[in-house]
Amino acid sequence: MKRDSFISIVFLLIGITALLAMGVYSPVTENYRSPSVGSSLSERADTILKYNEENATRYFWDCANPINGLVRDHSESNSPSSISAVGFGMTSLIIGYENGWFTRSEVYDRILTTLNYFNNTTQKHGFYYHFINMYNGSSAYNSGFSSIDTTLFISGALFAGQFFNNTPIQRLADRLYERINWQWMTNNTSLLNMCYYPDSGFSHYYWTDYSEALLMYILATGSPTHPLPVSDWEYWISTWRENGQGDLRHWAASDESMFTYLYAQAYINFKNLNFNYVGNLWNNSKRAIEYDISFAQSCTKYETFDQGYWGISASNGPTGYEAFGAYPGGTDGTVAPYAMIGAIPFVANQSKLAIINMWDIRNKTYSTYGFVDAFNLGQNWFSQVYIGIDVGIEILMTQDYFNGMVWKYFMEIPYVDNALLDLGV
Repeated sequence: MKRDSFISIVFLLIGITALLAMGVYSPVTENYRSPSVGSSLSERADTILKYNEENATRYFWDCANPINGLVRDHSESNSPSSISAVGFGMTSLIIGYENGWFTRSEVYDRILTTLNYFNNTTQKHGFYYHFINMYNGSSAYNSGFSSIDTTLFISGALFAGQFFNNTPIQRLADRLYERINWQWMTNNTSLLNMCYYPDSGFSHYYWTDYSEALLMYILATGSPTHPLPVSDWEYWISTWRENGQGDLRHWAASDESMFTYLYAQAYINFKNLNFNYVGNLWNNSKRAIEYDISFAQSCTKYETFDQGYWGISASNGPTGYEAFGAYPGGTDGTVAPYAMIGAIPFVANQSKLAIINMWDIRNKTYSTYGFVDAFNLGQNWFSQVYIGIDVGIEILMTQDYFNGMVWKYFMEIPYVDNALLDLGV
């Protein structure tokens, strides 16, 4: 190598290092080495997917307060914490450790810090505020004590406890789970209430219809201290309704937002579980996702769908956060990459095609923590803000697709096993 060329390369490397330090240059897409031309589409998609998973896990390290483990609801610096993002974060950091992206001590110490904080922060019968200040733990956005967000937090805690079994993490996770009084959250009914507000009491809304509450009702049934009776589960599923025709008929969420078919499935392996009356809920999610794809294909007036994208789910949108869903009037053509990626255990071929197509326009659809939260081709809009729970479900479902790791540990939790036995599966 000539001396002048060597010097040029040295100065180039120094320049890139300086830009990295200033946050001007992002290695996320620039340093990516595309799979070889000879790779199959499936192999290429898997390579992109693993790369995306690694970048996504960084969200839960970078967007967290290391003093208490609280994770931002969204990536903007003024964001409060979402306790559901904290739950997804604990699971995601463990996935990062298993893949060699974090050390064991980094992950263990961060999770122990998190659980110690929740052991002492404000709670009501074991339930936590949905949104809390990143620094002092006070309620943010006037949020109340949320049943579903506490569920998503405790799911991550229990997963961490099972992974780091026979450690202080497991003992703390068990303590926090046992403290949750599910019976109190029913407000003397047969349904779980959505939220309790310190100033006004229980909300006017209860969990009915199929939804992400599937995970909550299972954990509530398995509680060793304040369990819901099986009759409450039976009453809840009696409120479910179906949607779709023929092979696409499924137990449906009221807004047909795709995330509702992913959250419980990220932790519990429903593949071989058959419930009385409602049947196999793995197959149900698969049919619901296929319904979403079919719905998008029929809405060709929207450029995003006309280009073959789908994944209609709650996400950022051109005019703000929206609970987009696959029903007439429920979409403006915005799609969520996390939904297309999260569906990969169910519809691998369709997900992989979407991943490759998104990667081909990565100058618009990819940034620091992986694929953007949402985009709308017709409006030439691409989200600039990540949402913690969307990043989290994407990571969990990706890892389940690769090796079923989240299912493996979560299904070994005795409380989960007991709940499923009580429910007759």
